[in-house]
Amino acid sequence: MLPNSHPRGMFMLGGKKRFKLLNMILSEGSLEILEVAKDGKPKHFTDFKELVNTRTGRVFSPNTISTRLKELVEVGALERIITKTKRDRDVVGYKITPEGLKALEISYRYEEELQNCFYAG
Repeated sequence: MLPNSHPRGMFMLGGKKRFKLLNMILSEGSLEILEVAKDGKPKHFTDFKELVNTRTGRVFSPNTISTRLKELVEVGALERIITKTKRDRDVVGYKITPEGLKALEISYRYEEELQNCFYAG
């Protein structure tokens, strides 16, 4: 068994932090942002501004996108980088990290497992 793990497979992070990382990754917009960034190329805020919330069908607000980008950088799923524009101006960019790719892969597996759980014949 992994250290800090529960016999039923749940990681035990303790107290208020128990599901902090899971809740952040599952927060609306997080997986959509990682999906856009998964090609590994630097992305800019404008690359995320048309993201649609799959639950509501509405475009995410700029505040939601900004908050999620900050959270994803804080946990290490995205790296905040400075890139140059064609006019040689500095602009903030975001690049997915190996950890971000792994989180996205895990989300795909969980989605598949949940579909099997709820929709299996």
